Amino acid sequence: MTFPGRRGNGVRAVDGVSFDLRAGETLGLVGESGCGKSTTGRMIVRLLEPTGGTVSFDGHDLTHLGAREMLPFRRDLQMIFQDPFASLNPRQTVQQIVSGPRRLLDRQGVVDLLRQVGLDPAHIDRYPHEFSGGQAQRIGIARALASGPRLVVCDEPVSALDVSIQAQIVNLLADLQAELGPAYLFIAHDLSVVRHMCERIAVMYLGRIVEVGPRESIYADPAHPYTRALLSAVPLPDPDLEAERERIVLLGDPPSPAAPPPGCSFNPRCHKARDLCRAEAPPLTVVRGREVACHFPEG
Repeated sequence: MTFPGRRGNGVRAVDGVSFDLRAGETLGLVGESGCGKSTTGRMIVRLLEPTGGTVSFDGHDLTHLGAREMLPFRRDLQMIFQDPFASLNPRQTVQQIVSGPRRLLDRQGVVDLLRQVGLDPAHIDRYPHEFSGGQAQRIGIARALASGPRLVVCDEPVSALDVSIQAQIVNLLADLQAELGPAYLFIAHDLSVVRHMCERIAVMYLGRIVEVGPRESIYADPAHPYTRALLSAVPLPDPDLEAERERIVLLGDPPSPAAPPPGCSFNPRCHKARDLCRAEAPPLTVVRGREVACHFPEG
């Protein structure tokens, strides 16, 4: 995905990203702010038009479908946004928001769904400003689930909420998935939340996937230097283990997507970078049961 830039220079926000998501699975997409996670999610549900590549769903190429051609797939592809208040129409009641413009549910159907997401059905005629942040996000979840989707893109759904509410929303999403069966693409930067929610993890850096594989293998034995640095920043509940473990501090800031470095995009901040890393971008290759884009993987 390339966005227009100044003086005709495009900004490549997502470059060569490729992954699959199985029915009923939760895939975590993690990385620093600005790495392209949300752009990837928005392209999947066609809120952004990809400038290259292919988005496939259940064997169908969605990439170049027009608005009318996309209608049969809209029920199956839904999104939960980071900021619930920015994503809810302030002029609509809960009834109108959840039932949607195509009136997917009647009033009783909305009442039943509100109960499922932990909201008082008596509030069905209230407006978004009358709710707390956690309650507003529950409305957003209800809206996303109203059509019975098969895939829900969760774009940092708890990062804008108080810490005391985050666990409630994460547990709610897990319970709803167990009950209703949708797959989740769970976009986040909080690695402790991702570990709780996801079976597989994909790590992004500067618009590219650098490591993807099963949750436990990545957390126990990260192969990409960037993944290892991310995990070293996650606090441990055991103070003795926290004091003993290695903390990796990355130098500098991520390069600008408008002017990415040659070779591996992580090489300016990597302690293992060599001449090959500065000259040639590594492809994803299988390392210890997961795919890693690194010439000199850890371990």
